[in-house]
Amino acid sequence: MRPLALAVALGGVGALILAAPALRERALRTGAAGLDGEAPIPAAMAEKGREAAPPPPAPFIVRPVSPDIVVPPPLELHRLERVDPREPLSPIGRAHVPSEGPPQETVLHRPVANEAGAFEAMGYRVVLAGLTPTPADEICTADGVSWPCGIHARTAFRNWLRGRALACVVPPAPPPEAVTTPCRLGTLDAGAWLVAQGWARANPADGRYAALEEEARKARRGLYGPAPATAAPSGVTVPAPAEEEPADPDGAGASGG
Repeated sequence: MRPLALAVALGGVGALILAAPALRERALRTGAAGLDGEAPIPAAMAEKGREAAPPPPAPFIVRPVSPDIVVPPPLELHRLERVDPREPLSPIGRAHVPSEGPPQETVLHRPVANEAGAFEAMGYRVVLAGLTPTPADEICTADGVSWPCGIHARTAFRNWLRGRALACVVPPAPPPEAVTTPCRLGTLDAGAWLVAQGWARANPADGRYAALEEEARKARRGLYGPAPATAAPSGVTVPAPAEEEPADPDGAGASGG
């Protein structure tokens, strides 16, 4: 019996020796799974993940492109200074400025006459060329009678305009100063009409309306004529005289009754 028992014992020890590597690998897998029971990551996949990781970035070095410069020159720190933009290389690239450009004929709507020969419209202040505007406060004397010829001249100019548009040669944008230019109402020259009617005097330095002024002076029109029959021109409000209370013929209005 003893040889048989010894043979069985030796066979069991041999079997344990042969099964030792398998048992060891199983123990390692069970320990890698952890307490949560998750499947362990195979060694091949772990090695592949380590290979896919991006390499660290290389240091960024700036160097001059010119091969003649070995070392970059030292830079002096200065405050930034704003300078005017350079002129364009050609007129095509230059921005259009509305205030620049040659004067051109423009229709000015809703003119308002400030005096005979001058008006305002659409931001422009215009003085008719070839004449001297008649101030609104001018007083004329004819046959020993003084009358407000300036107000009459302005009212006559307003009545002739009646709010109609005038075509004048003006700059593209209204300038700050008054523009002296000829204007026309349809086919009529506004300055010629004023001088011919005697409501404005011709400019001696211009001379274009000298003949019309002489004709108006001989015919005694406008400023050169007598005072109008009405006390004030149309459009000028004159306060009415206060009405006196009629006297009581019976004396009933006396105090004390």
